[in-house]
Amino acid sequence: MKLVLGLVLGLLAQAASGTMLGGFKKHEDHKNDANVEKAAKFAVQKVGEERKEKLDLMKVISVHTQVVAGTNYKLLLDIANSQNKMERLEADVYEPLGGQEMKLTSSRTPSPDEAAQSAEQHSERMSGGLLGGYKEVSTSDQEVTEAANFAAEQLSQRSNSLYPFKVKEVLQAKTKVANGKVFDLAVKLSQGDMQDQIMQVEVSRDLKNTMLLQKSTPASS
Repeated sequence: MKLVLGLVLGLLAQAASGTMLGGFKKHEDHKNDANVEKAAKFAVQKVGEERKEKLDLMKVISVHTQVVAGTNYKLLLDIANSQNKMERLEADVYEPLGGQEMKLTSSRTPSPDEAAQSAEQHSERMSGGLLGGYKEVSTSDQEVTEAANFAAEQLSQRSNSLYPFKVKEVLQAKTKVANGKVFDLAVKLSQGDMQDQIMQVEVSRDLKNTMLLQKSTPASS
């Protein structure tokens, strides 16, 4: 009787807060939702237990929720496996009412093509970017930083100098979706005691997260 009453009260509370029962809806503000973070970490923990390896949650990419007698979470996640390699994970988590334990109802690893279509390309559309066209992005974005550092490493390998290139600052960053993602960056580089250089570089990252330095041109001396 208490359980039934608790379920009824919970449903009434959800209705009063403006959340309606029905199908899955995209959670636009999932980055500021502690319950989403909790569900994502729970999913990663349970999948790790099933695979018998330590997995780490790196990023919550997208979330859809459904109000039932509790909440269903449909999650798309970036995780790091025990070999520190990035993977994409789809997971469904059910959170009952009344503070009961969550349940992992399903999980799968999408193919690179599926991952790119469902997350990266969708993300580009939602943020105003067009497939095939460049859009401005933050110079402090983690992916931009990784691409800039990769470019510096590749330039160091091609250089005859004993001193490697190091990224001092990313001055401008643009990206586009093209069988993965392409980064067009203006990067200020240091190299030992030499004068800083500004390079215009283009780095591609395919659907398997393999990077390649496509172009590098001095922008100034």
